[in-house]
Amino acid sequence: MPPVEDDYSTVFVHAGAGYHSKPNEPVHLKACRDACKAAMVLLRNGGSAADAVEMAVRVLEDAEITNSGYGSNLSLDGTVECDAVIMEGNGLSGAVGAVSRKTPSSNIKNPISLARAVLENSRKPMSLKRVPPILLVGEGATIFAKEQSVPLVDNDKLVSPAARTRWERWRTELGYTKPQSAFNTPSEIKIQDGPMEEELEEDIVTDTVGAICIDRWGRVAAGSSSGGIGMKHRGRVGPAALVGVGTWVRTEEDGLVVGATTSGTGEHMNNTLIASKCVDRIITSEDDLGALKDSIEIDFLGAPVVRSATTAGALGVLSIKMEKTGGKYRRVHFIYGHTTDSMALASMVTWQDEPDLIMSRNKRTPKVALGGKVIPFRPLRK
Repeated sequence: MPPVEDDYSTVFVHAGAGYHSKPNEPVHLKACRDACKAAMVLLRNGGSAADAVEMAVRVLEDAEITNSGYGSNLSLDGTVECDAVIMEGNGLSGAVGAVSRKTPSSNIKNPISLARAVLENSRKPMSLKRVPPILLVGEGATIFAKEQSVPLVDNDKLVSPAARTRWERWRTELGYTKPQSAFNTPSEIKIQDGPMEEELEEDIVTDTVGAICIDRWGRVAAGSSSGGIGMKHRGRVGPAALVGVGTWVRTEEDGLVVGATTSGTGEHMNNTLIASKCVDRIITSEDDLGALKDSIEIDFLGAPVVRSATTAGALGVLSIKMEKTGGKYRRVHFIYGHTTDSMALASMVTWQDEPDLIMSRNKRTPKVALGGKVIPFRPLRK
């Protein structure tokens, strides 16, 4: 890449929208802080926006407190099945869904890295005029991981003590029996209807973590990762694997860029294509917060498929907007909104030593809590 006069390196992350207990707030914010700082190291050393997104999300996946990678919610049979996507501002993307194991030792530690491998593979031509895949699911994703030398681990290595405890409690509440070998062998499960509730002293983090990064050249990438809903059926694919739902980036010919990554009630998000709807509203509006509010209230909460659903819809959105003035990006708009009790976020610009950490709390749920700021870019120091 050619030398630059300005360095646009910026990192934005979120650790999920849901209910973050106050005792655990420092742990959630530390995960966001660590993700920002790790990604910024790459950006300061010439890494791409996609490099930074992968790194930020990997750190969030490795943090036990999040519902992604290690510590993910478990499926009905005690298996970790993760979703992830990464998308660049040029429209290219790579994603994996319901990444599963054929044997106990063939699960994926960092699904965002497997999604990145799918993205990079999509740049390569294939014989017989075949088109490279941009979304792989289930066993096919695991086979691809082996082909790409993506590290595989035992399923138990992804099961945190807290996730196992939740799984044990939820299976009791759901009223089914399960052999002790649940974490190694899929089996038949008998289920009856019943509540699945959390004590308010505990976290109730809903679905996806995500990141949006800008590299020194002003290129944007975004990504999401999730372990999905607890006690899900094997093979369920959530919004974190779906372009336009969990993550979306749109670049206009005049250089205007808007990106979004989302978290919330997965099936409702899938039905409303909510990430793309948010981006479309923000990109055509001069009122960024107003556009995000309208998207959450109209495109999501107001959608007939959500209003008529048997379960309430919840949503959190992290979005950014960059506009060029005089051929340069002068600032980036950092915008977020959520209907949940809380959402953990962080942002970091290259001239900062420490990221700004935010635990946004909503006192009017299910109404929308909004926030954000305009962050100026500074010229490179000579």
